[in-house]
Amino acid sequence: MKYLIISELERLWKMRMMKILLLLLVGISFFSAYFLTWFDLGLYTADSETPLNAVNFSWFLLREVSFFVTLVIMPLFCVVVLNSPIKAKTYNLVLYRPFHRLEFLLSKWGTLLLIAVFITVFIWLIGVMLGFFFYQVPEYVTFYGDLTRYSILNGYIYSAKLYFLFWAVIAAGIAIASVMSIMAPNPIIAYFLLMIAYVVPIYFSNELTFFLMPTQSIFISLSETNMPLLYMVLPLIVLFGGGISSLLWVKQDFK
Repeated sequence: MKYLIISELERLWKMRMMKILLLLLVGISFFSAYFLTWFDLGLYTADSETPLNAVNFSWFLLREVSFFVTLVIMPLFCVVVLNSPIKAKTYNLVLYRPFHRLEFLLSKWGTLLLIAVFITVFIWLIGVMLGFFFYQVPEYVTFYGDLTRYSILNGYIYSAKLYFLFWAVIAAGIAIASVMSIMAPNPIIAYFLLMIAYVVPIYFSNELTFFLMPTQSIFISLSETNMPLLYMVLPLIVLFGGGISSLLWVKQDFK
């Protein structure tokens, strides 16, 4: 499994498009950080804002960059990893290797989850470093929907929760992308089907906007005292998406 993941990462690294996407991520992250300093305010939602400081700067940097990650960079990585080799009729050659068919799918998921970890950690590091560069450490921090004054340690614990939940949203997106990529006849259609899958749930509930507005949904979820819908929906998407894509993968004709 480890060697399959390494092989997949090497294949991706050789692609020019992947390098361009990573360079765009770097550029957008730094530009978004600079853009935040223009107003010195971070937006939880359209109706709620707070002054920026060294602790919460990484929260709002993620808010600015998250759209690009969930709607562009990760969907493109998913369709390239999962759809392109199948529809290019080259994947049947890979299956001659002495691995079970599902191991190839698991290695692709592992590759995408590692990329998601890298992207999440990168944005967090940029947010923390630039937060200390542009702002001072405050005496206390407050959270969305809560005016209680919390310690700096609690602020960083909040950061960990925020970024972990963002990674969980990406993982759910990978599960949906797996289904779409295996079913779609080419990467372009797979990408548009994935976008449709992100938009359609909004018509059923305003709380299902976490693919389009991930950080806003996470801020709201972290402020709720009862079990947030986000905590229940994301594991279900991962389980059902993973199960359905596994069945499709086993039955897929790679010739």
